[in-house]
Amino acid sequence: MKKLSFFTVVLFATLFLAGCAHKIRSAMSQEATMSQAAVDTLKKLRDLRLPLIQPSDKMIFKMRGQFAKMEKGQLAENLRELQPDIRDTLIDNIKVYIITPKTVKPENHDKIAYYIHGGGYVMGSATDQTGLIMAHESGLKTYSIEYALAPEAKFPVAMNQCLSVYKYLVNTYDPQKIVGYSTSSGSANMMAMLLKAKQENLPMINSIALLSPSLDLSGDGDSYIANDRRELLGLKNQSDKLYAKPFTGAKNKKDPMLKDPLVSPVYGTYSSDFPATVITTSTRDLFLSNSARMYWKLKEAGVPAQLDVAEGMWHAFTVYKTIPEAIDARKSAIDFLFRNLETKRQKINHIDNANANITVVKTFVDEVINKGDIDKADELWTRDMKWHFGETTLNGIDAYKKSLRASIGSAFQDMHLDILKIVADNDNVTLYFTNSGLNTGSFNGMPPTNKYAKWHGMGIYHIVNGKITEAWFSEDILDMYMQLGFVNLSKK
Repeated sequence: MKKLSFFTVVLFATLFLAGCAHKIRSAMSQEATMSQAAVDTLKKLRDLRLPLIQPSDKMIFKMRGQFAKMEKGQLAENLRELQPDIRDTLIDNIKVYIITPKTVKPENHDKIAYYIHGGGYVMGSATDQTGLIMAHESGLKTYSIEYALAPEAKFPVAMNQCLSVYKYLVNTYDPQKIVGYSTSSGSANMMAMLLKAKQENLPMINSIALLSPSLDLSGDGDSYIANDRRELLGLKNQSDKLYAKPFTGAKNKKDPMLKDPLVSPVYGTYSSDFPATVITTSTRDLFLSNSARMYWKLKEAGVPAQLDVAEGMWHAFTVYKTIPEAIDARKSAIDFLFRNLETKRQKINHIDNANANITVVKTFVDEVINKGDIDKADELWTRDMKWHFGETTLNGIDAYKKSLRASIGSAFQDMHLDILKIVADNDNVTLYFTNSGLNTGSFNGMPPTNKYAKWHGMGIYHIVNGKITEAWFSEDILDMYMQLGFVNLSKK
């Protein structure tokens, strides 16, 4: 007799099934595309059906207790194998476990993860196996919430608790250094929480990973029919009554509450500033359609999104430590999170660098050009700088300062440069401006006119390590000459 997996054993016990378990069928051609470990596991799984039309709360509590026993055993095993440090705390009177993996790389000490566990809204815990594995494999300190379960706590209690912890985290850490991951019903709470956070104008975190997400409790979607009896979960008399109804209190499938975006986030409205999202699902997952629909909705909104579909796998398969498909799926999700952490870091550094370079150019304009502090140029330009004006090139700071004194100090009085537009791109800053002044001294061999002139110009400044090394400068000298009377182009 084949030994059943721990997951199947628990589900048998929790659902109290007698003659309501059916072997999941798979053909050799299907198994040919799966790892042997996955094939062996699939053969042990059963399609479990609730024999009762409506489960009582007492039955759900017994099911939860059986599930908790399984998770307690898993926790003991993971403490031995993974050796995380787990400490509990209260955040806004909500119990949260802080899971610190055995190894945290130095570059990740300022980054954290927020985990929301699954369990069909009615069971599960913050120290479940998926959360511990993800913390271990990502190497990120993880805050895992022990939110209130249904049927005692119906919607929106869990979502609001998740939001309270979210507020604490984004106020304590840099939001762009926070990632989230969640499983099954936890993903619904994750997405609903983020939608609510946007409504309250809270900052968005960097990125999230949704593992086998449940995102539509209405029961609509192709996979609810196509994947029925192809995995552990089924819709009728299981997902609808055992999980959805206790959580929402919905009277029937047509209850509009089931399509409330905070209950079924696939019906939400998303914008491009939503966290980058990777969705992990599988070809047998009852909620495959949820994942596909959410992916396309995020993609259309301009959100960086990735959809990973594992061949032949079933709902929440990422909980398995050693199945190759599960290992690959977790790795892909974690890689996505870190790519986006790095991308955002690069963008932030780019913005910071651009702002710093703009400040250098603005300081030069304000202090040197407009206030006439020419010696200030020593702080803002390198000694071997180059300044290009038309066909003329000045080499070195001394030659450039001499030119500045000739124009600012002698040729024009009260010279003033007004910035109209300034743009930074990598190490270059482009400036569009108007220059003006009273011509009181000789300029380019022309005698002073004591006339006021105002003309346009552009400059490009190349900056390295906070100093200008080279600049290209162009002004509408013809317009200035015409205003000063050096040139007269009017028709006779």
